[in-house]
Amino acid sequence: MASPQPRPQAPRAKVPAHAWTWLQRSRPVLSEIAQQLYGSDADVGVMDRLKADHAADPFVEDLVARVVCDVAFNGRVPTRRPPGTRWDRGLTWWAAHLAGVGVAEFDRRSSGPSTSQEVLFGPEPEPPSERPEVQPTRRKPLVSVERRAMVQALRDLLSAGDGRTVPADAVRALLDSLGADEN
Repeated sequence: MASPQPRPQAPRAKVPAHAWTWLQRSRPVLSEIAQQLYGSDADVGVMDRLKADHAADPFVEDLVARVVCDVAFNGRVPTRRPPGTRWDRGLTWWAAHLAGVGVAEFDRRSSGPSTSQEVLFGPEPEPPSERPEVQPTRRKPLVSVERRAMVQALRDLLSAGDGRTVPADAVRALLDSLGADEN
């Protein structure tokens, strides 16, 4: 699967252990890499083979970056972590690597206020002053006149029966009265 937008050229970098650990735990990403590189599912030795190939072959390095981008980030190069989210250190490293910046720069971008939110909604409102919270009172739901009439008609219908059956004429009369209300 090719990603929809071009990626910036990430500088060649040594992948830290925590980024490899994240990749190993991310089964969908690792499975896709194994399929594309080796034509098989991720087996026991795939991480050792992948680390060696990644260090020696720029093609493998590019493929790994592309698959991480496609699978983990839905084909988009992340420029920052979405507000309110927390990422594993390994995922953060891959995101920073794809964005072509260091982890510190990526974290700095991610910690600032979301400028798009401010443009759309203005600055965050000040928190309300400390006041005791008023609990809403619970009221019994109001029953409509129509519902009360329906309940009464059904009770009347049941009382016309012998406890197990209801006369068909009583049911017809109720249906006729309900049909008359709709017209």
